[in-house]
Amino acid sequence: MWYWYDRLEAWLAVALLGATSLTLLVSSTARAIGQPFAGGAELAQLLFIWTAVLGADITLRCGGQVRIDALAVRLPLPLQRLVTGLCLVLMLGFLALLVRYGFPLALSNWQRPMGVAGLSYGYITLALPVGASLMIVSLLRRVAAKGIVLSLVPDDEMVEETL
Repeated sequence: MWYWYDRLEAWLAVALLGATSLTLLVSSTARAIGQPFAGGAELAQLLFIWTAVLGADITLRCGGQVRIDALAVRLPLPLQRLVTGLCLVLMLGFLALLVRYGFPLALSNWQRPMGVAGLSYGYITLALPVGASLMIVSLLRRVAAKGIVLSLVPDDEMVEETL
């Protein structure tokens, strides 16, 4: 099941990025020939924000988040587990706050129009709590699959020892 979920999310992020580029191309071309595309910039902004949120979740799922571990890797394993666990709790807590306050914010912005495009500003503000929800799932999946200490290590840095 996770395989298809991951593939769908990656495909959607690529499609949104392509739609963002296409919207900017059409908008700038239409402006250059004297027929401006009203709302092109707002639509591109909406698509790009959703692309960034999905990309952030994909990055987190692969362990690509920014981390500074010069001190943590020198600690004994029990302390590494404690420090990493604390980081995970703080990350999950922050994401939970984004979900908790993001959905009401999106609902309160639903009637607010976004520029000349006529789109609801709620679509933009909804990206943050939805993205945070996806990141919570990704973090919990990493902890379940890799354990606490390795959950924040990027996948490309993991070295398997073979005898």
